Amino acid sequence: MTGWAASQDSLPAELQWRGSPIRLQPNLDLPAQLSPFASLHLLPSWTRYLALTLQVIPTFLFIPFYDFGLLSATMMGAVRSNRVALLVAAVFFTFFMGLAHFHLNATPSRPATAISDSDEYIPDVDSAAAAASPNDAPKVATKAAQPPKASVFPSAKAEEEPETVPAIPTPATEEPEIEVVEEVVEVEVEEEETPTPTPTPAAESHVLRPQDFVIPSVKPTTPEFADYGAWGWKLPHPDPIWKESLGERLCIVDLESRPFDKPGQIWDPQGMSWSRAKDVHGPSGGTLNHWVYSQIHGYKYYYVKINTYKDRRDSWKKPSVLSKILKNHDVCVFIDSDALFNHLDLPLEWLMNYWSISPHNNSLALAVDPDVQHNHDRFGKLFLNTGFMIMQNKNKTYDIFRDWDDCPNEGSKYPGCTEFRNRKGWQPTDQGGFGTFVRYDYPNDIKELPCTEANGFPEANQGCMGKFIKHVWLGKEDRLKIVVGNVFPGTLLETFHKQFLAAKDSFFTTEDALMSNE
Repeated sequence: MTGWAASQDSLPAELQWRGSPIRLQPNLDLPAQLSPFASLHLLPSWTRYLALTLQVIPTFLFIPFYDFGLLSATMMGAVRSNRVALLVAAVFFTFFMGLAHFHLNATPSRPATAISDSDEYIPDVDSAAAAASPNDAPKVATKAAQPPKASVFPSAKAEEEPETVPAIPTPATEEPEIEVVEEVVEVEVEEEETPTPTPTPAAESHVLRPQDFVIPSVKPTTPEFADYGAWGWKLPHPDPIWKESLGERLCIVDLESRPFDKPGQIWDPQGMSWSRAKDVHGPSGGTLNHWVYSQIHGYKYYYVKINTYKDRRDSWKKPSVLSKILKNHDVCVFIDSDALFNHLDLPLEWLMNYWSISPHNNSLALAVDPDVQHNHDRFGKLFLNTGFMIMQNKNKTYDIFRDWDDCPNEGSKYPGCTEFRNRKGWQPTDQGGFGTFVRYDYPNDIKELPCTEANGFPEANQGCMGKFIKHVWLGKEDRLKIVVGNVFPGTLLETFHKQFLAAKDSFFTTEDALMSNE
């Protein structure tokens, strides 16, 4: 049928009717207006067939009129009958309408979408129809193998060297190529099903250092420190004594004779974690707090494994070991493992200005104990708690340490101090000897700090709130653990403990190594 849509030049010059030639008149040639039907192959199939039918019907209608004229000339002598003409026209019209109906209902043998001469038809390999139809299989292989277009539309080079042009695969030879396509698809699916896992915060938490986690909120000379902007403490003097950060000229010291290497303790290689909360050791959490605080503010940190005494409590090691460390610094802080820095963002220099600790005459600064009966010495005065001490590198400081270290020995200048060698009920040991004897010899060199700010904890209900230094003397396995959790929530405990263990060589020492180092 495409010959009718080509051009009028393609029509025959004459038609035959019962052996007699019939010339087509010029006015019956295919009009130029029908030239758009030359592009009918661009239309959908059903539209194309309808258009072709509409194109052909008028042409055939003209021919019967010519035929009828000839028949009339023969039978009736050029007598025209309108009835016969209408009947013939109706017959031909009915015939071609049926033909059009047949073509519209017929299943198209080519794709519904026309393919332009410049494009190569490549079906979708993912289509179920392409996988099921054997006629489409070569085209699937064509897409998978990506052959040069010369195999479909040969180029000039392909014509010169036909042997290099790959042959279009037959259905019998393309099954391996189909398998290759399937393998490629499977690999792509596997890559999508196993993407690179996104690291969780816990997996990358080792990157977060204490100094990145907390930044000092005030400088040593800042007039006021506000706890999250809610509660404020002001420096007592407009011209503070400590004007800059001391850095490593200030040290923080932990002394410990116990191994603390069980699960959940400070030297447990698996580390402390709230996922194993029952194992978390309260005093070990306190020790970690001291190291983290020193890292935030750039202070030097020491963890000293001290030896044990045979005749007295190991806490009597304080004066001798601390005096050795203090010689290398301007200021040092000793703090028990059951005491914590309650505000990690608050520099110690600001606290020394707040407490008016003078570098001229305050060799030591200690907090007063809660006002309860067993915290009074034999003279009725409250003990000073030696679990938190600020020490300055002064001659008087070493004099105090020397007397304190000698206090429990036989023949010392403090008769009766031997009874404080070991604990008896509520009676303290090194703290009892210091509070009962030594401090009275240095009244101008030892500064007392308020209990509510540098000692105690609210749950004790003894008037000591521990606003800046929280000291949990009771309930170390429950209350102290809660305090540690408030300071190191979530993954911070595990994160900082791993860093603590990794940095051990930078701060860990022993009493023997320390004392032998002149």
